[in-house]
Amino acid sequence: MLLKRMIKRIYRWFSRLSLQNKLVFLYTTLFMIPVFVLVFVLSHEFYENVISDTIRENEYLIEMEKIQVQKNIEAMREAAQTLISDDQLIHFVSDRRDKSVRELIEFQNEHIDSKELQSVNPLIDYSQFYIDDPSLIEMWPLLFRENRIKSRPWYERVMKQNGTELWWLKRQDYRLLSNVPDDNPKISLFREVKDSQNNHLGMIEISMLQRNFFPKMYSPITDGQSEIFIIDQEKEVFTNPANKFLREHKFKKKHFQELIQQLTQNGKNRFIYMNNSIPYLIASTEIEELNMKMVNVVSLEKIDSETRKVRYMTIIIAIVLLAILSTLTYVITSLLLKKMYKLIENMKQVEKGDFTTKIDIDGRDEFSTLAFHFRNMLSKINHLIAEAVNKQAVSKDTELRALKTQIDSHFLYNTLENIKMMAEVEGKYEISDALTSLGSMMRYNIKWKNEFVVIGEEIAHIKHYVMIMNLRLDRELVLEVVIPNELLNQEMLKLSLQPIVENAIKHGIEPSKAATRGRIIVNAYKDDQFVFVEITDNGIGMDETDLAMLNRKILHDEGYSDRQSQSGNGIGLKNVHERIVLFYGKEFGLNVRSVKGKYTSVVIKLPYLLIRGANGNV
Repeated sequence: MLLKRMIKRIYRWFSRLSLQNKLVFLYTTLFMIPVFVLVFVLSHEFYENVISDTIRENEYLIEMEKIQVQKNIEAMREAAQTLISDDQLIHFVSDRRDKSVRELIEFQNEHIDSKELQSVNPLIDYSQFYIDDPSLIEMWPLLFRENRIKSRPWYERVMKQNGTELWWLKRQDYRLLSNVPDDNPKISLFREVKDSQNNHLGMIEISMLQRNFFPKMYSPITDGQSEIFIIDQEKEVFTNPANKFLREHKFKKKHFQELIQQLTQNGKNRFIYMNNSIPYLIASTEIEELNMKMVNVVSLEKIDSETRKVRYMTIIIAIVLLAILSTLTYVITSLLLKKMYKLIENMKQVEKGDFTTKIDIDGRDEFSTLAFHFRNMLSKINHLIAEAVNKQAVSKDTELRALKTQIDSHFLYNTLENIKMMAEVEGKYEISDALTSLGSMMRYNIKWKNEFVVIGEEIAHIKHYVMIMNLRLDRELVLEVVIPNELLNQEMLKLSLQPIVENAIKHGIEPSKAATRGRIIVNAYKDDQFVFVEITDNGIGMDETDLAMLNRKILHDEGYSDRQSQSGNGIGLKNVHERIVLFYGKEFGLNVRSVKGKYTSVVIKLPYLLIRGANGNV
């Protein structure tokens, strides 16, 4: 409902605008919608492309880091294996007897000072063997008693590994020799060592500085927009203390917990993370050997800002361009619609009654065509006004003449009435009936209140006419009326049938020498939206030449000459046809059909128009 009301308000507001403002509004709307759609689509595509490039770049970075980490893993494993595989070392620590000074010195010189034992890889910080022998004489920096490390958090975990390796990240380390804290974070490989009888001998530790183990993580950040950190098996986060990216972007413990949760639950290696309304790209990889995740956090703030900047700049340029184009459109439409406004002013003058206003609009465009037709309309209106004035003057003159005729007709009606009474007194009833019919005909002819009557009234008039004609003919005329009751109220012009019946008697029935009585049939029927009245006589008929000439005369064909109608045949029919065409149109009128020696039929085509309340009785 709210949407419908808004649409209606917009429609009402738009409908009240002028044509010029509508054109500018439509032009602006049709221009802005594609521009804004294009801007957002292109900016979104640009943003997606930049994000894709960033993802590829950081995935490559983190994969390269993983490759380096795997190399360091192998180096530390190799160092651990070197210690475990040293038979003399294992035999020395397995021998629980008290050793002589000479044996200790020889072992010290051959193993403890050996570079191979010190480190297989120069990146390894130290290698230490913790022996489960309280009586062992420690040989620094390799051999230490195991009870030194039993309190360390990783000791129990190593023992539970049952001889398999354990990797451990250290934020801080303690040198056993000095017992001084070492703030350099390390990663250590721990592994339990057993003798040939599967007895516990101790454990070894291979340690490497985290900055050597994770070189990319500890390398200086050039763009300051990303940082790599590690999540160990205990869900603890290890970062490079020298990097300030995560601290500057206010990544706190809860944010790391959210990241760990999403990485664990969703199982996605990359996704977008929002922190303080800033988008970050999170790309991670699993280091299966360490059971740890390496995560790279990349800020997309700069990319997002640049995308918005490009988008806003494009929109601003589009708006400026639109303003320029709208101004040009307004000016151009003003020039184009100048003729329309001038035509509107002329129409207003005509509305005030000035039909003589001059319309000076020329050209070949639509408004010039409209002005041309408007000029023609004004010319026809002025012509119709002049005709109406003339008709009004003629009507007044006709009314005066009709008034005079009415005065004279009273004397005639009274005289006919007196003659009728004398005929009835003398018993001349035929004469009396003829006088009655004659009086009715005269009243029907003289009483001219309207051009239109109903078919029923015309039929009554024809009956009176036929009755009078029977007095002057040697034989009786028969009038047959076959008209449905529903068509008795059909409209037609007054005195349309009498000229046709008169023409049938004069030119069809009277010249016939046949012994049969003259017959005139009046029939009416309806077809779709038209009514047809057909008057048929059984007179002499016409051949095809005379019939064609008569129809051409009625239709006033241009090929017909008035010299061809010297006998006067068809003049009454022509007048009836012209009256029908004048009042109803060119598609209506008369049509004559005839067969020589048989019949003549005149068909009148009229529009189907019923006059309500007319008397349908014949």
